[in-house]
Amino acid sequence: MFSTICLLFFVAFILWMNTSKRITWQEKPELLQRLAKDSVRSKYISSVLMLMATSLSVVQLGFGSGLFAAILVLMCMGSLIVLFFPFRYAGFPWIIGTYLVCFLMEYLIR
Repeated sequence: MFSTICLLFFVAFILWMNTSKRITWQEKPELLQRLAKDSVRSKYISSVLMLMATSLSVVQLGFGSGLFAAILVLMCMGSLIVLFFPFRYAGFPWIIGTYLVCFLMEYLIR
């Protein structure tokens, strides 16, 4: 569940950052290009994903610790994206591979 929460926050932050006029990137996928043109829709989708991740965190951990964990994970994902974005480390295969490894470890180690 925690790997899914982290992935939702990661995707939500990417979508929110995609609406920025100051940040540009050359090899932007077509879906992100279309969402960048309609920034209101992108921010709406990002907000829904953040609310979903926050609610999953609250369900998993309880109200107080769930909200604290949601804020902490959002700040962590934002820091990772801002840190790795200029170097192009976080490509689509890397994100999916990391998610799958974390998801499998989360459920196999239980």
